[in-house]
Amino acid sequence: MKVIYIIICFLLAAVFHQALYVLIPITTLFYLSYFRHSKMELNGVIKLYFGLVATVIVFFLLHSVLYLSFEVYSIKGIARYVSYFMFAIMLSHFSKGDIANSFKLLIVYFALCIPVAVYQFIELGRYQNIFSHANHLAYILVMCIYFLLFYKPFTSRWRYLFLALLFVSLILTKSSGAMLVLLSLWAFSLIKSKKISSVKKLILLLVFIGLIILVLNFSEKISSQIDTINYLNWDFLKERAESFKAGGYGSFIWRIVYWLEIMISFLAEPFYKIFFGLGVDSLTKGNMPYEFMYKDPHNDFLKILVEYGVLGLILFLGFIIRVYYLTDKNFYLVILIVIPLFFGNAIVNFPFNLAFLMIWIYEYKRNI
Repeated sequence: MKVIYIIICFLLAAVFHQALYVLIPITTLFYLSYFRHSKMELNGVIKLYFGLVATVIVFFLLHSVLYLSFEVYSIKGIARYVSYFMFAIMLSHFSKGDIANSFKLLIVYFALCIPVAVYQFIELGRYQNIFSHANHLAYILVMCIYFLLFYKPFTSRWRYLFLALLFVSLILTKSSGAMLVLLSLWAFSLIKSKKISSVKKLILLLVFIGLIILVLNFSEKISSQIDTINYLNWDFLKERAESFKAGGYGSFIWRIVYWLEIMISFLAEPFYKIFFGLGVDSLTKGNMPYEFMYKDPHNDFLKILVEYGVLGLILFLGFIIRVYYLTDKNFYLVILIVIPLFFGNAIVNFPFNLAFLMIWIYEYKRNI
C-alpha cells in the first residue's frame, strides 16, 4: 500500500502536480491521525524541513510588512514547501524496504518504456515519457541510476540490464544538465575509490568523458550548445545583458545573459530589498518582477537570491550543508541536488523533489 501511495504521487507529479498541494498534506495528516501509534517522527530530515517551512513563512510575513502587500502567489509557494515537508514526514514512517521497492518499480517501468522512448525521440525530438518536460524525466532517471549503482536493489545481471536501458533513456531525453549530474557522480566516484589506482582512475574518467562527448555530439541541440562556448566573452555577455537580448545563441548563452540581466536589475534595488528579497515565489512563472522577464531563470540559487535576498541565500546554502551532514557526509547527494538547482527549476519541480526526498531519507535511515 505504501509503495502504491508513492507511485500515485509520482504519477500526479508528472501529469497534474497541482493535485499534490492538497493530496500530500491531507493523506499525511490522515495517516498520522488514523495510525495513532505512528507518532510524528522528529528525525533530522523532518526537523530541517520544518525549519525550511518556518523560514519561508517568516520571510512571507516580513515581506508583507515591508512592502505593505499580501501576495496570493506567495501562498502557493508556501503550500509547495509544506507539501514537500509532509511528504518527508510520510516517508519517515515508511521502511527502507518500502522506499527501495518504490524505486525498483520505477526502474522496471522506465526500462519497459524503451519503445516509448524511441518513439518519442523520433516523433518529438526528445523523450519525456508522461512528464511535462524532458528535463523532469531526465533527473528522475539519474536518481534511478544512482539508486541502481549505489544501493544495488537487483541482482547483478538485472542491474546491468536496467542500467543500460536507463542510460539509453537518459540519452534520448537530450538533457545536458542531467548528463552533467551523471558525469559528476561518476567522476567523484572514481576520485573517491581506493580500489583503483590513480592511472586507472584517469583512464576510466577519460573514457567516460569521451563517451559522453560522443553521445552529446549525436544531439544537434546539445552539440550546438557546445559550439556557443565561443561566445563566453565578458564584453559580449555584458552588452547582451545591458540591452536585454538574451536569445539567439543557444540555451547555454541564453542562461548566462538572462542571469546577468536579472542580477543587474536586482542589484539596482534598494538595499533592504537586496538583503531580504522581493517576495516568496516572486521569480516564478507568471509572477516576474521585471518587464524583460518572460520565463523562470533556470537557476534556483538566483531565484532564492531574488526572492529571499542575501540573507535567504545564506540560509539556503546552510540548508544544503545540513543535507550533507545529515547523510553522514554523502557528497553524492550534494551533487544530485546542486547541479539541478544551478541549471534548472528544481525547487518548483515536484518529481525532482519527491525522488530526492526518497533517496535522502533512504540514506538517512541507513546511517541511523
